[in-house]
Amino acid sequence: MSANPLEGIRILDLSMWWSGPMCTSYLGALGAEVIKVESIQFPDGFRYTMAPPGEENWWELGPQWNAANMNKLGLTLNMNEPEGIQLFKELVEKSDVVIENFSPRVMANFGLSYEELRKVNPRLVYVSMPAYGSNGPYRDRPGFAYTFEILSGIAQTNGYANENPMIISGVGDVIASFHAAFALLSALEYRNRNGKGQHVEVAQAEACANLIGQPIADVSMNGRNWGRMGNRQPGMAPHGIYRCKGEDSWIAISISSDEEWQMFCEVIGKPSLGKDDRFQSLPSRYQHQDEIDQIIDTWTTQYSHYDAAKILQAAGLSAGPVLEVDEMENDRFLQGMFQEVSREFTGTHTFPAWPVKFSGERLQHQNPAPKLGQHNEYVLKGLLGQTDEQIASLNQREIIGTEPLGAKLKNK
Repeated sequence: MSANPLEGIRILDLSMWWSGPMCTSYLGALGAEVIKVESIQFPDGFRYTMAPPGEENWWELGPQWNAANMNKLGLTLNMNEPEGIQLFKELVEKSDVVIENFSPRVMANFGLSYEELRKVNPRLVYVSMPAYGSNGPYRDRPGFAYTFEILSGIAQTNGYANENPMIISGVGDVIASFHAAFALLSALEYRNRNGKGQHVEVAQAEACANLIGQPIADVSMNGRNWGRMGNRQPGMAPHGIYRCKGEDSWIAISISSDEEWQMFCEVIGKPSLGKDDRFQSLPSRYQHQDEIDQIIDTWTTQYSHYDAAKILQAAGLSAGPVLEVDEMENDRFLQGMFQEVSREFTGTHTFPAWPVKFSGERLQHQNPAPKLGQHNEYVLKGLLGQTDEQIASLNQREIIGTEPLGAKLKNK
């Protein structure tokens, strides 16, 4: 990429956990200067998720934190102190975007609502990502990806027939993240044309509801309320995950037409199945998928997941190996998707880069996740003109810092 498309844009990132931070990590990779704002009193809780307790600097070791917060600078500010609020407002004057994912009362309680910050910077794009929006009965309730998935209907349509609804490991955060990224970029484009900032709201539960447009449309148009179907799919049969040779080895297979079914029967050496009355049409195959699944299992268990997929793909059929995480980096299709990133405390590790290319060049991470307060001096001294003495005083009074307050007290 010859130039970073967001170069010159400064984003103040107050968001925590996954939904907001993933959005800003992407924008940082695009060239924006993203300043991640935490405090030593209340660091981003994602730092602690899966972090190994008891190890030195354990708050820097969480894999999810490291993956979600690359391409940023790290600043600490205690927003419970007037001086912390004042410093933040001075940063807002010099920034283009503020993004947060708290319930609506939080920023208002700090005196940092859009109405207040637009007085500081009328061109500011202010992005809010409340769980359930800024009005309505759930307004002040906190929420996480799992609750978004439940309320939006994702969990209700995911799982096996006659079994409990299933969540999808936090995918709600990712859905909300990229809705917010698109909205933020659109607001910047509007500002470029009209010179006006604005308040953008992305209710995370509403973003997740977009994922199930098909079931919502079906119940609205046809009165059909989708239940849980496991790996099956209306309009395709067979459609599922099938066991392969080896331990916990699987392949996904999807047959979308009668012609594909005839070809599939030829490939697995069972051409007579193509003439079986039970399997002649899509509706009849859908009704007899249990029998079909047993037949397919007999064939797939003879092969590894890669070999079975290769045979079916060679015939033009939709199939793919179900990959373990440790297989992904070496997969031929995914090669080039991964990037080594080095960071103090954690060393050099492989992370997925971004699934976006500009003129054939993949968008990659520009720097690792920041250490807590790593860029305090750059921001406070370089951007706000604070002296060394002022910065030392801020450290002494715990308005800034580089170690969580709880860890500091424990170490005394």
